[in-house]
Amino acid sequence: MTEFAFAVEPVESRSALETEWRTLEARFAPGFFLSTAWIGTWLATLPPGLPLYRVAARRHGELAGLAVLVATAARPFLRAPSRGLHLNAVGDERWDCIAIEHNGFLAAREDQVALIAALGDWFAGGADGLGDELRLPGIVTALPSDFLDHRRLLHSTQTRPGFAVDLARVRIKGDFAALLSSNARQQLRRAQRDFVQEGALAVAEARDVAEALEFFGALKALHIRSWERRGQRHAFKEPYFEIFHRALIERTFAEGAVQLLRVAAAREPIGYLYNFRCNDRIYSYQSGFDDADRKRRPGAVSHALAIEHSAAAGATTYDFLAGENQLKTSFATDRYALAWQVIRFPLLKYRLESAARHAKQRLLGPAAPPPPASTP
Repeated sequence: MTEFAFAVEPVESRSALETEWRTLEARFAPGFFLSTAWIGTWLATLPPGLPLYRVAARRHGELAGLAVLVATAARPFLRAPSRGLHLNAVGDERWDCIAIEHNGFLAAREDQVALIAALGDWFAGGADGLGDELRLPGIVTALPSDFLDHRRLLHSTQTRPGFAVDLARVRIKGDFAALLSSNARQQLRRAQRDFVQEGALAVAEARDVAEALEFFGALKALHIRSWERRGQRHAFKEPYFEIFHRALIERTFAEGAVQLLRVAAAREPIGYLYNFRCNDRIYSYQSGFDDADRKRRPGAVSHALAIEHSAAAGATTYDFLAGENQLKTSFATDRYALAWQVIRFPLLKYRLESAARHAKQRLLGPAAPPPPASTP
């Protein structure tokens, strides 16, 4: 039997929930994606009319965890129609384009696993009739198969590796490049020398909201140009992405929750980085680089300078977030994993869909995992 008592109720006032969230945050000091900076901005910018539910977990009568479920009905192409419940997300790419990670409950870290399990039990018990599918995007610890099988729930889980740099090691070495393999170090040094030929490399941090928004606009221009040049979908495709992040910058810059960096060679920008900052951890979220000549590696040079800048400022970790690429694997000192989990009632429509999916995987291989939040 779970140690938590759950109450799932419609959100009547988003501003009141944000206030409650901020009060509880002072007790638990969560990571950025569960902070009031992120959740409060999300609540304030989501369109009206979405069915939001406040999930309150109590232990011995005391509030021990908060989360938000959004209930949405979907009829996706070639998939079974669903009545989905989404943890701190919407279940629609128009709004989930901001891509939450390190997801879970606003709660003590040691309670996260038990709270996700309690949410699983609540769902298995009928979910108060609110839905027949539970989606848990970007959670730190997925519910194990035996837990879900015992409750006769259908489920699928995709994991993505996350990458981070231990900034204490950077401070000890006094030089980030010294932490890299000989090959990665050689490539970074070569790229740095190439830019230095044009003039000194420098990193500048936005000093106020106006400058932060200016940096964000310049990042957007470089980011879109780079991704469109490669014929790929860019992060600003959905309008809500920019709406949310401009609001986030305006609401939280003064409290130090966001960091906008400009990296320049001879005072000419080669890249911009948009990071989050929480509990001495830097989350490397989005970027824009002048990479028309990709051989010059402006991304590697910009991140290396940002890592040293963050280490000098006393941060403990530079988190590249989920998703794997060459830069992350060559720069990271630490790895972790996040999970995207879907849990369903054992309804015939889902059994048929699952059988079709497994048949397709046998023929074509497994489906691609969900896209990462960040694109360094």
